[in-house]
Amino acid sequence: MDHPDEARRLTELHSLGILDSAPEPGFDDLAQLAADLTGSPVALVTLIDEQRQWFKAKVGTDLCAVGRDIAFCDHVVRGRAELEVSDLRIDPRFASNPFVTGPPHAVFYAGFPVLLETGSILGTICVIDLHERELTERQREQMRALARQVSTQLELRRRTIEQAREIELRTTAQRQLARSRSEYRLLTENSGDVIARWTVDGRVTYMSPSAGSVLGLDTERDLGTRLIDRVHPDDQPVLREAHAAVLRGGAELITLRMPASGGDWHWLECTLSPLHDPDKGELEIHCAAREVTERVTAAARIAQSEERFRSIFHGSPMGITLTDTTGRLISANPAMCRLLGVPHDELIGRMRSDFVHPADSAMHPSAMRDLMKRPGTSVEVVVRFRRHDGVLAWASAWLSWIHDGDPEPHLLAHVFDITDRRAAEQALADSEANLAAINRVTRRILSGEPARTAIVTALVDIAGASLATVLEKNDADEFVITGCSDAQRVGEAYAAASTPATAGVWRDKKSLFIEKVPGNALVNQKLARMINAQSILYQPIMSGDEIMALLSVSWETPVSDLDDRRLKAVELLADEAAFGLAHDALVRRYENLAGTDQLTGLPNRRSWDERLSVLVAASQRTAEPFVVAVADVDRFKVYNDTHGHLEGDVLLREVAQAVRAELRAVDTVARWGGEEFAIALPNCRESDARRALERVRRAMPRGQTISIGYCHWDLQASADSLMNRADAALYEAKRSGRDRVVAAADLPPA
Repeated sequence: MDHPDEARRLTELHSLGILDSAPEPGFDDLAQLAADLTGSPVALVTLIDEQRQWFKAKVGTDLCAVGRDIAFCDHVVRGRAELEVSDLRIDPRFASNPFVTGPPHAVFYAGFPVLLETGSILGTICVIDLHERELTERQREQMRALARQVSTQLELRRRTIEQAREIELRTTAQRQLARSRSEYRLLTENSGDVIARWTVDGRVTYMSPSAGSVLGLDTERDLGTRLIDRVHPDDQPVLREAHAAVLRGGAELITLRMPASGGDWHWLECTLSPLHDPDKGELEIHCAAREVTERVTAAARIAQSEERFRSIFHGSPMGITLTDTTGRLISANPAMCRLLGVPHDELIGRMRSDFVHPADSAMHPSAMRDLMKRPGTSVEVVVRFRRHDGVLAWASAWLSWIHDGDPEPHLLAHVFDITDRRAAEQALADSEANLAAINRVTRRILSGEPARTAIVTALVDIAGASLATVLEKNDADEFVITGCSDAQRVGEAYAAASTPATAGVWRDKKSLFIEKVPGNALVNQKLARMINAQSILYQPIMSGDEIMALLSVSWETPVSDLDDRRLKAVELLADEAAFGLAHDALVRRYENLAGTDQLTGLPNRRSWDERLSVLVAASQRTAEPFVVAVADVDRFKVYNDTHGHLEGDVLLREVAQAVRAELRAVDTVARWGGEEFAIALPNCRESDARRALERVRRAMPRGQTISIGYCHWDLQASADSLMNRADAALYEAKRSGRDRVVAAADLPPA
């Protein structure tokens, strides 16, 4: 087992950079001295890394390293103690070692640990003999002394490395300091801003050349003067306060006036910060000042302009704001303050974007650009804003520029709260969306789509639900899923007692919303877990006073409350579902009476029976041959279970089209039932019939196969007999492997 400090030992070993290094006389001499003092033919200075024992110095061997697993010295490192073995051949730890059983046939070993000051054992100095023996106490002391010398050599190496690193770090720091000073000098001497430094008592120690161009100062003559003496008297308290704050370790931004060479006062925006001079060992004040005279003057002119509009602002019932080109509020009337619920003093100076919804914040800048291109015009923007009470409201703002002779135009906005109007518009839009959804359902039902499919599809869409289901009762008083957005669930049935919520809604004929489904006693928890329902809504489908079915809408994420639009939409859809279910029932009745299969467009079973009777009667009169065949799509249930009923219906339509395409115009193909098709080939010999039916077999879409059995009319057989014989041939085709055509004539006699 590794020592707990093994990782640290290896780190210290690798940090020396000594592994795999060239021989060094200092270590070679120590190995030779160990061999001479002990009279041993082999002496080594070894270092143990993760996988091997490497020889830094060696006497009596050509090896450079051996695996750690067979190294004698590894026992010294792991045991953290000297090791002397007089006869390796009888020691259980070494008797099977390849260096004992084979060349050099070592017999005697003595190893002494090499330690760093940290206590880590990096390796050994050791001797090996080919004869049994023991070291004298004098020799052991000498070997310990040699081990200390090896340790000293390694410590010197470690300290040399550390010193080199420290020198490198110091050199790098000095270079960085010199570069920083050079960059600072370049920055201050080439900056358009005024850069200055002064002592804690306010005397100027440096002033950048830009002080001459901005203020007309003599940068050399003014060194040593008191800066505060040059500041406008009204601004001196501001400078003193900022000066004191910087001395406490902070940074300050102030605006003050200083005289220029012409006698005019110039406004400067100054950033003050503490600066420690490493050369002087003193704290100074660093100042970066930018002239802002034009900006301050412009602000004053804007303030004058505001006064001209003040009477309009105060008397207007609508919100009015005045902002600069950056969007900062310069003025706002009382109506605007009431609109936002923010006092006037807290509005001024803030950015317009502070109140506008982030998603709408780009509308004002865009409108401002448009106004710049069309001077003298106004433009409306509709944005959301946050009222003082936290409510998100809507505002209509009419924007226009006001120049009024000022160098910078101002944006004037007349703001109306249109929240109520937007709510009415949204309600209308929601109502229209609901009606549109209902209309889509109606159109889909009338176009032939199953009503239940159209209903559940619309429910998922308008309610944002995870699953929508139509539930109806059967004769066994069970609730049956007759329509579901998950088509695989259609046909599942549940006893009324197992679904209390469904039974209650059916009984009371009232909708029920369950916000938290897990743990609710009214909900079948097993079923709820199957569909991962977190919230669920039950809505009855009524026909007059009678309940026809239930709509069940569930969500996989909890719904805390249903908004009016979704609830109203589900209610409207329930009304439409009543029409749809009645329409479906009516369509089914007419389909049963009609002669066309609604899915494939082929004649249905009833039409086929009529057609076959006509063929038999005609052939009895004319003696013309004809063939009857029955075809069945192979493994259709597997396809249905894999791809779903909707894809199964698509396949049946494609099969019908493929069969029809391979037959003559005079031939008849009908949907006989399920995935079975009946085919009649009038005036057709048996050999021609087989070729035609083989074409049908090869024409199957989507890689599907079909089995076909057929029978040739013998002038005597009845229609039922023909179909029975063809069906028997179909059974043989299925039994013998599917995807084949079998004639009834080939079957053995019954």
